[in-house]
Amino acid sequence: MRLAVILAVTVGCAACAGTSTAPSAVSAGTTTNVAGTWDGTIASSNNSTEQVRLLLTQSGSDVRGTWASTSVSWSGQVTATLNGSTVDGQVTFAGTASNGTVCNGSAAVTGTASETAMTLTSAVGVVGAVCPAPLPAGITIDVRRQ
Repeated sequence: MRLAVILAVTVGCAACAGTSTAPSAVSAGTTTNVAGTWDGTIASSNNSTEQVRLLLTQSGSDVRGTWASTSVSWSGQVTATLNGSTVDGQVTFAGTASNGTVCNGSAAVTGTASETAMTLTSAVGVVGAVCPAPLPAGITIDVRRQ
């Protein structure tokens, strides 16, 4: 009988021992809410850093919206899919060169999002037709919810 009690106590203590893990910022199966207005910057390796605003809507994991620079003539569309806090998508680009030519293209973007901050990157940058001004390359869009 004593052996059974000692064994039960030992097994019970072993089951309760160990380390606890804090929950992650976004639990598995939960999609971050990114709908709304986001302000920040768009930086590229071949253009100056500019101010940007994103206006996003969301239905489940699907994100759609528009973006525009508030400091230069750049704008476009955003389409993305969220998996938890991971963002995968595409940003279209329309920009006006100094000679008035409208240059168009798109960039595949990846990144992370929380309820308050989002960063999207594209190592290649905008790919599109020949343009008299350089299309943004090596893009980082860093925004905060407003």
